[in-house]
Amino acid sequence: MQQTTKPLLFLILEDHPEVAQNNCLFLQKLEPSALCIICNNHAEALERLKLETPDLVTVDLLFSTFTGEQYAVSSLKFLHKVFQDYPFLNILIYTSEYDYLKPLTNLMGRHQGGFVVVSKIERRKSFLDGARHALEGKLEIPKELRKGIEISDRELQVLSLLCKDSRTDKAIAQEMNLSLKTVQNCILRLKMKLDIDYFDENITSTRVALCMQAIRRKLILP
Repeated sequence: MQQTTKPLLFLILEDHPEVAQNNCLFLQKLEPSALCIICNNHAEALERLKLETPDLVTVDLLFSTFTGEQYAVSSLKFLHKVFQDYPFLNILIYTSEYDYLKPLTNLMGRHQGGFVVVSKIERRKSFLDGARHALEGKLEIPKELRKGIEISDRELQVLSLLCKDSRTDKAIAQEMNLSLKTVQNCILRLKMKLDIDYFDENITSTRVALCMQAIRRKLILP
């Protein structure tokens, strides 16, 4: 008997119905059979999360008030609740105002699911790439939000095995009893947190740059 693959489920938190529908159509480029749940307020989105776990939650950070102003307070409270109750949820934030996210920087860094922040002013391809990366469990946040971001104990252990023992990804996975994908995502997160994810691999080995930065920050001893 052939098993059927469950279609992707997206929860879209957006207060403009037309934008929400467009986001759904665009996300369906990742998988035409994907289903969308559209919520126009944060309370409704939290209630839906109690009923089912979507593969990805997309959040417009700024919501409009009755006076036409935009504010981020409700979205920040929503994200704080999600970080607390749903640590493995994949999340995509789209906003042109990164600064609002600064109070949540360390919560982003500790989140175990995918977490990606993309700019509204970039092309739609950036939104789609961000959704794909969040579904893959990656952490991608702008440089403005990286200052002081914490590195987890697991990431420090991976860093030590990578830099001090020169272990391969596969060897690290075996040593720590983790999947290869988990280790690879840890290394990607470390590159982002240590600000070397922009290095050109053809010019400088990102692994060498990662270890040099770790030593410079005294995360590991030379």
